[in-house]
Amino acid sequence: MNKNLYSIEFIHYSPKDSEQGIKCLLLAENDEQVFNFIDEMYQYNTWSEYETDESFKDENKFDIYDDDDLNIIGTETFKERMIRLKGQMNDEDYELQDLYYGVTLYGWKLLKENIKTDYSELIKLNIIKTI
Repeated sequence: MNKNLYSIEFIHYSPKDSEQGIKCLLLAENDEQVFNFIDEMYQYNTWSEYETDESFKDENKFDIYDDDDLNIIGTETFKERMIRLKGQMNDEDYELQDLYYGVTLYGWKLLKENIKTDYSELIKLNIIKTI
């Protein structure tokens, strides 16, 4: 299976400052694998809890609007929304809350599809992570 090269990015907000950057580069087959990687490595599986915990399921259904943002044309789960938006940091509707300790949002960008290059040296140096 061909892999794609992704940039895993973050933005951190706190009361006195903010920081933005790249956590790592990742070789993965698709956006769902990237979602799962971020959830496991940086979110401590809280993203997947939204999908499995019954108390979160209903409150984490999001309306999908038409191009004019006037009519609801369906709903999506938190995971579907994050995959479509490529992470929480790209969600314009996300409201920052409880910044006393700071909040870190994650997202990703597709850098290159169908990688054919051998990145074994960069993988060995832990510059690129792989799934």
